[in-house]
Amino acid sequence: MAEFVEKRCQDMIPQLEQMKRIKLFDKNEIRNISKKLKEHEYKIQRQTKCKEDYLRYIQYEMDLLKLIKQRRDKYGINQNKSDIEFAITAKMNKLYEDAICNFQDDIRFWIAYVKFCKHIHSYSNISKILNKMLQVNRDKPKCWHIVAHWELEENKNKQSARQYLLRGLEIHPDSQLLLELENRLTVAPNNSENNESKEDNLAMENDEIPFSLRTAYIVYQQAFECIKNVKFIIELLNIAKEYNDTEKLQKKIISDMIREYTLEPLMWDTMARRELQGLNDIPMEIENSEQTSLRDRITSCTKVYQTAVKKIKNEEMWSLYIECLLEINHDLQSLRNFKRKLLKTALMQAHQAKKLNEKYYLHWIDMLNVDKERDENARKKFFEVLCEATDIIPNSVNLWHARISHLLQSGQEKEVDAIFPKMTQILEEQALPLWKMRILHSQIRSSKEAEENFRAALEVHPLIANGIRPIWLEWLVLTKGIRAAREEYKKLVLQPPNSLEFHMKMIALEYLQPEISLKHMRYVYDVMTHQFGAENMSIWIDYCSFEMKHGDPKKPGEIYKRAINVLNRNLIETFMEDYGILLTKFPAK
Repeated sequence: MAEFVEKRCQDMIPQLEQMKRIKLFDKNEIRNISKKLKEHEYKIQRQTKCKEDYLRYIQYEMDLLKLIKQRRDKYGINQNKSDIEFAITAKMNKLYEDAICNFQDDIRFWIAYVKFCKHIHSYSNISKILNKMLQVNRDKPKCWHIVAHWELEENKNKQSARQYLLRGLEIHPDSQLLLELENRLTVAPNNSENNESKEDNLAMENDEIPFSLRTAYIVYQQAFECIKNVKFIIELLNIAKEYNDTEKLQKKIISDMIREYTLEPLMWDTMARRELQGLNDIPMEIENSEQTSLRDRITSCTKVYQTAVKKIKNEEMWSLYIECLLEINHDLQSLRNFKRKLLKTALMQAHQAKKLNEKYYLHWIDMLNVDKERDENARKKFFEVLCEATDIIPNSVNLWHARISHLLQSGQEKEVDAIFPKMTQILEEQALPLWKMRILHSQIRSSKEAEENFRAALEVHPLIANGIRPIWLEWLVLTKGIRAAREEYKKLVLQPPNSLEFHMKMIALEYLQPEISLKHMRYVYDVMTHQFGAENMSIWIDYCSFEMKHGDPKKPGEIYKRAINVLNRNLIETFMEDYGILLTKFPAK
């Protein structure tokens, strides 16, 4: 592998020398570029290939090209453009080919390669790339969509796009992506490609559909019969809405949707929002009259939702209703009180039905928090909702956070002490941010109270203790000094579960001391490599780097040997490469 990398690096030397000779980069910059290229080459030549290595290498070459262009523009350097830029472009082309060869099923690389070819105006290559992508990924509807979309948008070839779509639909008849694009091709204004003779042979269920829309009607009928998905039907309705003279087609879609999807929340949401837009669709067992004003349209919209929540008694239906009201409340320049009253009423109704989502509880709590400053009843309502919300959704960290935060801010520490055991029992390790909040609050009050809360958190749950230990060490250093932190570290490091963050925090605190203690630093590194050394090669590299900078120059060799014996096999090769790079940064004295 090393020989192959050296050969590829040697091939780059002529371009690097030219960049140096024409003064695009100075000597140090060329050395850094060469070093970076070598590092990237080593990574992509590993036995176990990694997608990210290719992506980073390609991005580096792209950034290099941009920098060269900037330097040329800044200094007016125009020599050797074809040699330098062409060589880098050819290199990127080869990287894309290698990446696609190794990761044929990752569509990201195919798309990125097409964009790259488009950027360098290599359009002839794009068709080959797309055809090859279809050969190896014909089982992915997304690929057929990409090729058809390219033909439609870039080549302006509707006929070719239609052919790809039909071939794709033959393999993936249920693909929503392909049917959407087919619908777009069909519904598009001034479409000269309609096959009228073929359409005339197809029976029309509704003679009132204009002849110009018959193709669109046929596509819709095929989609409705083939794909039993209300979201897709709604998408077709929205597409039809964007074009003129499609009212009858829209009515047909709405009629089918109401008949087929009466128990689908999204259907009711769509109908309510159309009322809000003043579209006045088919009556749905609700009072419906002509609406002209905004107030009337909002009222009509809410009537649809009120009918819906009686028919579909689930959280999703209430969430769609409240989400629409929140959008209405974004603009309070008109009908402010009317809009806010509707929202508060819906929130209360959903709460009473025990169907209110966490997100909307939080929004309601924010609204009540503002109101409580003006009214005693609002204050009582605010606290009542906080308590009931955590009873209804007991596993919500955010709702508990709002409740406990309110108690702490209002000086009700005893109430917090009373509910914390119950809250921790319910949330378990998810209670960590709430313990952190409690500790932070106690730190403001007194060191004694802070220490009590720290020690309680360390005992309550192993995973909570894991999250508290690093900030416990930091607090000890700030209040009692590094010795207290070291003593506590030695006690806690023996208690499971192990935490890499805990060790890293101790190392960071040791580094902050006026004099670095080799003894204590080595103790932390030794424990850390013992607990995490098999799966994590970076801690071995950090250990070696520490010894090179601050310790014994002979130690890195010993650590290297230990790492080789401890690390998992699949990490050894990468570790050896990274260690080699580290040696170049700290040459032997």
